[in-house]
Amino acid sequence: MYSVTVNPTRITKVVSRYIYGHFIEHLGRCIYGGIYEEGSPLSDERGFRKDVMEVVKKLKVPVLRWPGGNFASNYHWEDGIGPKDQRPARFDLAWRSVETNRFGTDEYIEYCREIGAEPYICLNLGTGTLDEAVHWLEYCNIKESTYYASLRRKYGHPEPYGVKFWGIGNEMYGEWQVNRMTADEYAKVAREYAKWMKVVDPSIKTIVVGHDDPEWNLKVLDVSGPYIDYISYHFYTGSEDYYETVSTAYLLKERLLGLKKLIDMSRVSKKGQIKLALDEWNVWYRVTEEGLEEPYELKDGLFACGVLIMLQKMSDIVPIANLAQLQNALGAIHTEKDGLYVTPVYRAFELIVNHSGQNLVETHIETETYDIDGRMFFTKTPFELTGVPYVDASATTSADGKKLYLTVVNYKKEDAVKISITIKGMGEKTARAYVLSGPDVHARNSMDHPNVVDIVCEQVKVGSQFTHTFKPFSCTVIEIERD
Repeated sequence: MYSVTVNPTRITKVVSRYIYGHFIEHLGRCIYGGIYEEGSPLSDERGFRKDVMEVVKKLKVPVLRWPGGNFASNYHWEDGIGPKDQRPARFDLAWRSVETNRFGTDEYIEYCREIGAEPYICLNLGTGTLDEAVHWLEYCNIKESTYYASLRRKYGHPEPYGVKFWGIGNEMYGEWQVNRMTADEYAKVAREYAKWMKVVDPSIKTIVVGHDDPEWNLKVLDVSGPYIDYISYHFYTGSEDYYETVSTAYLLKERLLGLKKLIDMSRVSKKGQIKLALDEWNVWYRVTEEGLEEPYELKDGLFACGVLIMLQKMSDIVPIANLAQLQNALGAIHTEKDGLYVTPVYRAFELIVNHSGQNLVETHIETETYDIDGRMFFTKTPFELTGVPYVDASATTSADGKKLYLTVVNYKKEDAVKISITIKGMGEKTARAYVLSGPDVHARNSMDHPNVVDIVCEQVKVGSQFTHTFKPFSCTVIEIERD
């Protein structure tokens, strides 16, 4: 009824490390009061919250998207460089707030360097211009003595930043976006931005705005395709219903495969080289007002586990993904003035990032399934899914092949599941099982109770064939030292 078979010697693909990425936006307390809080006793001399940085580093963030999000569509990057006391405060149209600009490009790059993340900058296609975008790239990446490269050096940064990923706007199809565009308008603008930015620095990777609308995507691909490397997709889900929430990891997979088919259908000559960037995804349905401080539950963390397993399997198609967002605003981390706690969504990343290898290996799963009818929260679009697995799994090995990581999610709400596991060529030994779970699917962490949803390590016996019982509503990684 339930079985998992793993062949550790048969590598099916190398997992892109960028699938474990994150996103920070000038929204609510995501940056100010989140990663950056000048004058706080918990911050260093640069204003970075030390306690936040400590837990962020545990996630080994590979790529960090910034400055938005909707905020990007009215952000002028030159406001955020130079002496901080000379930077202008601006009214932000996206979130109706005052932007102090005390956290700008140089602070962002410094933060990326501190946590080991690759920068990913999203350009202003709302109130911005091609000139402004090219100048930003020049400031970040050019070593010659141009005006903007010299300005970077003047402000204390002699070496180019080498920013590889550049997003050509954010959700430009949306009525909520400053200076929204039609597909025709955006496709032409995106083509020009990508084309001329690659003249400045041919090594960069450009990411255009994708949409749920196939006609939008085909128009953008056909017109801008020769100059782009990725097309983005955004996905937010959530419901009070447990199965409606966790099943949408499966729905997301279908949406991404559909977008991949559109790339294949397009007239782009380099279609095989264009990949997907899932550069915003998360659970978001409870809080839609100022700050967006979503209180995450265990079920949301299990949805995240499902997405990360899916991305491991699809990273040849979707090499980049960014959870939205890192802290406070839809945050994996929640801060207060005197401390922080991490959410179940953080725990999902903590578990899988730290207990996965770079090589995906052949895995076969037999599981019971269920069918579900649901409705997306924001669009109110109904969805119908059949054959949704109660159990999902992936297996990876370390670069040297000496460790095997078997990740299993048991979505069953009521029952533990006994699974027959076959690992080809494995001798009998003791391994470690890291289990993410909690007292119920709605369990949350808090300042007073930070470990209600936590990861527990257990000793387990493994071999070429063994059975293991997986707790209900849990995600487990069995980490095995190979001979």
